[in-house]
Amino acid sequence: MSHNVSSEAQCSKAHDALSVLPIVVDLDGTLLLSDTLYEVAALSLFRRPFALISALPSLLQGRHVLKSTIAKHVDLNSLVLPLREDLVNWLRQKAGEGHALHLCSAADQTIVDVVAAKVGIFDSAVGSSASNLKGPAKADYLASRFPEGFIYVGDSSADLSVWDAADAIVLAGASDAVSVKAKKLNKPVIAEFSNRPIGSKEFLKAIRVHHWTKNVLIFVPLLLAHQWANVALLVETLLAFLCLLAVTSGTYLLNDIADLHADRQHWSKRNRAMASGRLSIRFGFMFAVALILIGFVSATLLSLQFASVLLSYFVVTGAYSLGLKRIPLLDTLIIGLLFTSRVVMGAVLLEHSRPAWLLTFAVFFFFSLAVAKRHTEIVRASTSGAASVKSRGYEVGDAPLTLSLGVSAAMASIVVLVIFILLEMLAGNEYARPEFLSAIPVLLSIWLGRIWILAHRGRMNDDPVSFAIRDNASIGLGVVIAIVFLAAL
Repeated sequence: MSHNVSSEAQCSKAHDALSVLPIVVDLDGTLLLSDTLYEVAALSLFRRPFALISALPSLLQGRHVLKSTIAKHVDLNSLVLPLREDLVNWLRQKAGEGHALHLCSAADQTIVDVVAAKVGIFDSAVGSSASNLKGPAKADYLASRFPEGFIYVGDSSADLSVWDAADAIVLAGASDAVSVKAKKLNKPVIAEFSNRPIGSKEFLKAIRVHHWTKNVLIFVPLLLAHQWANVALLVETLLAFLCLLAVTSGTYLLNDIADLHADRQHWSKRNRAMASGRLSIRFGFMFAVALILIGFVSATLLSLQFASVLLSYFVVTGAYSLGLKRIPLLDTLIIGLLFTSRVVMGAVLLEHSRPAWLLTFAVFFFFSLAVAKRHTEIVRASTSGAASVKSRGYEVGDAPLTLSLGVSAAMASIVVLVIFILLEMLAGNEYARPEFLSAIPVLLSIWLGRIWILAHRGRMNDDPVSFAIRDNASIGLGVVIAIVFLAAL
């Protein structure tokens, strides 16, 4: 009985000791769901790429030196970082119970200061300066600074030596292997915070599998040239389609990295895998590069003309991500051209009967759809009381301009289509009953009218092409257009 009382007394004494100890928190992968090195590198890559290239040799002196060098060339205050919210809430609770909170990281001191100021809960913030404050170096520093003991919050194998010097352990984002090793240190583990793993569905969404349908446009020239019975051309177009899928998925990932900080301030995009921190910047970048390389190597082997158009698509997409997307109206024109380039890719695979009118129609048509998406964002900003659309360069007063330009482009595309149909009605052309084609401009006008009504009401939650795939009315109109087209053959 006395033994039990003694044990309980010892446990109570240990608990009382832990209840007043300072809590020291690591930064990368712990307080943050991402790594500040990749955060500042991504910011520099898409805003000051030459500064990033010039900073790379400093990596030979250590990661902290590279972070410090890059940090000098970017605006750290513009960083919007993915916090581990459950940990932050727990720390706030512990601060209320009397624990002092300290941020200690191997990241550069300037970065640590910025993050600490943004979070606003720490009594002190210490980062690397002359030496890398990591592993044993951090353990020695904390042991000398807090001789009466401390609680350490970490995530990586480099933190094992720090936990060994600490009085208690908090695991935040640690892998199973690190967790097992940490628990073998015979220190109390007072809290655990796990990463929510990215599921296959979320990963597929990150590479925009739901946008792959846009790339079906590559088959449009083949269909309009009446070459669907040409098996060799059909296979070639299918292979080109796969190349395009690889490159577009890669560019979507790169665009997400470029848009990280804007997406984290967006009402819905902040939940994306990359923006939320569930998909690491490092993995996303490496996977994107792999996809793009596979796509281009395969495209070159398939057709040099196709590879050239695909390269143009990639270059324009890169220019868009690097800054052209922030230039009003030019951004929508580029989106229209990128959609049109998918049609061009299919056209260059044809040896004969390339439908030149289709490219003119596509530019006007997709420009109108791109403006519709931007018009929706402006209307939403207006109804929410915002003065502008962040990161896009538009103001709420631009709504009449985007409305008039978008509707005008839509009507221009219909005019081009009507001219084509009139030419097809001449004797000797490829359609047996071209009069059926006259219904297509009417049906397409109805669909465009629906798109613009929804956009003007701020109800176009996605880009119009993706919307059309899920919208029953759009699907119905598409089926009728297909029937009319087949009837005209």
